Amino acid sequence: MHRSVFLTLAGWSPLVLLSSKPVADRTLVENLIKRWKANEAYTMAVWNAMPDALLEYAPSEQQYTFAQHFMHIGYSNNMYVGILADVETYPNYETLKEAAFFIPRPDPVNLFQPDFFQQRETTTIKSMVTDYLRATFDFVCTNLEKLNDGQLSLGTKKTKPWFLAGHSNLDLVLRGESHTAHHRAQAITYLRMNDIRPPGYSKLNLLEVPAN
Repeated sequence: MHRSVFLTLAGWSPLVLLSSKPVADRTLVENLIKRWKANEAYTMAVWNAMPDALLEYAPSEQQYTFAQHFMHIGYSNNMYVGILADVETYPNYETLKEAAFFIPRPDPVNLFQPDFFQQRETTTIKSMVTDYLRATFDFVCTNLEKLNDGQLSLGTKKTKPWFLAGHSNLDLVLRGESHTAHHRAQAITYLRMNDIRPPGYSKLNLLEVPAN
């Protein structure tokens, strides 16, 4: 017997079954959003731990300054999740860096080679980087909110620059978090080199607020 006929005889319309189909699962997406909000909280705490006068401190001429690390974090998170969300594709970095999804950077400081900000007051640098970081974290969470769990496995065949080839949407999200941890850890060593105690890790990475 044809399935639709059977369903009708049984008193179930195929349309009723379709309309009662459960909403796409978002359990993993919701956990990723929680993880990224904790990621933001800890990143901002590390950023704010450095005195304004030392924002462009670097241990050597071959290393990023403290502030560069955080600009690089923001830019890269914008890139990873922008690639995920954009219907356009980018075969190489030359085309990617012109993508419309990039949030305007507040200073042309180089984010891939050691460099310094344009001559500015240190309080201005602090404010600019803070605003940029928050905007890029908001960009990540806003775009994650649009996904369901099934969409996280997609994207492996999407055209990307060579360094992201084969990445699924989930890979891009995880790549962003691990990359953030990589640069944030380097920034923490800069705090230690200046006798500044870094923010504690555990309390700033809670996914649930403990009950009183």
